[in-house]
Amino acid sequence: MGWLDRRRQAAVSVAVLALTSGMLVSSATAEPPSEEEIAAAREAEGRTASSVAELEVELASLATRLEDATVRAQQANEEYLGAQEALDEATARADEAREAAATAQAEVEEQRAEIGRIAMSAYRSGPGALGPIEPLLSADSFENAMQRATTTERMGTRADEALQRFQATELVAATFQRRADEAAVAQEDATTALAAAAEEARDAASGAETQLALSADRREGLIAQLAEQRGTTAELERERQDAQDQERRRREAEVARAAALEAAREQEAASRANDRPAAPAQPAPAPSRPDGEPSRPAPEPARPAPQPSRPEPTRPAPEPARPAPQPTAPAPQPQPKPEPAPQPPPSSSSGAKAALDWARTQLGKPYVWGAAGPNGYDCSGLTQTAFARAGISLPRTTKAQYAATTRVPVDQLQAGDLVFYSNNGTASGIYHVAIYAGDGMRLHAPSPGKTVELVPMYWPNVLPYGGRV
Repeated sequence: MGWLDRRRQAAVSVAVLALTSGMLVSSATAEPPSEEEIAAAREAEGRTASSVAELEVELASLATRLEDATVRAQQANEEYLGAQEALDEATARADEAREAAATAQAEVEEQRAEIGRIAMSAYRSGPGALGPIEPLLSADSFENAMQRATTTERMGTRADEALQRFQATELVAATFQRRADEAAVAQEDATTALAAAAEEARDAASGAETQLALSADRREGLIAQLAEQRGTTAELERERQDAQDQERRRREAEVARAAALEAAREQEAASRANDRPAAPAQPAPAPSRPDGEPSRPAPEPARPAPQPSRPEPTRPAPEPARPAPQPTAPAPQPQPKPEPAPQPPPSSSSGAKAALDWARTQLGKPYVWGAAGPNGYDCSGLTQTAFARAGISLPRTTKAQYAATTRVPVDQLQAGDLVFYSNNGTASGIYHVAIYAGDGMRLHAPSPGKTVELVPMYWPNVLPYGGRV
């Protein structure tokens, strides 16, 4: 008999005793409870059992909604960090473009001044009323005339070259100015995107904190109702619910861990298959007869015996028949070069262990979205700062940290390795990172409303490969 059945039987017994106790006191000959009274007691028991079941379902639903809110807050924080990086890049590009445009514009002004100087020189030594032949006519000797003619031609050439340089420089300056304008627009768009991402992250963080508080309050209320329905204490029901939540998470973790390990094995097998050389091509089998036996070449027809005949004029002997050309086997198609199998990752470095040791000193500090210490952290802010304290540089976002580390299957994780969580099973969906602490434990900054903690591994959404620094 199950626990619930025993509870139901006890409830019926209590109801029956309650109905009959007063009668026994007042009269030894009191009538036993009627069928209607027993049926009413059983109905009350059923309502109680149904209410208990509904309360337990609501408790489980609360836990699921809280986990969903936590994931959404982590994703929003990652989107905010990505928007911040995009703004930083756009700002750097805009600064470079503005500097290049300013340099080009300064060169334009210098070329403009050069043209002005050439024009002024030409004006001062201009041809006068007689036009360009005046320097030649007013010369007092042939040598002087040739010198003046050369000077005039040289001045014209210099002006042409200066004008060409000015036009080219002006075109370059216009191009740089256009790029600077485009970069300024991109910077403005990135600023707007960052503001939107920040608002979304704040809303998600606030929502997660609110959900955490509401879940805690609602859970206590439900536990009190359960204790009343079952006739126990709230403390006992709380312990019972904690045990149920822990068992649920354990089962989910087992399923998720098995899935992650299987995915890692499949990827390893695919890599080994790609690295295996292709088998040599086998010769095509001879065509078979309908009965399954291989075909044999047909025998040559018998030649008739020579008959005596009149001598005939000698003819050249016929050339022997050439065998029919065999069909040429198609040339083998070039096989794509297989990707090399991934090499086993090196052992976790002493720097990774030092980063883990430092991260332990931050236990209890609050989760703060977008923060990298010293008073609070988000998930990637904690890992970045921890490794920086160990002399190792990591990027800021979780996706970038995944790309910057060496892949290691999750069944080969060592203390100091990074564990990544994704909402779509690929690197594009990464939203959370933790430090593997060994012995099935992880250290991380979890979510808004919580603090840096050292807890058992949470396997749902774990990528099959972690990151080794």
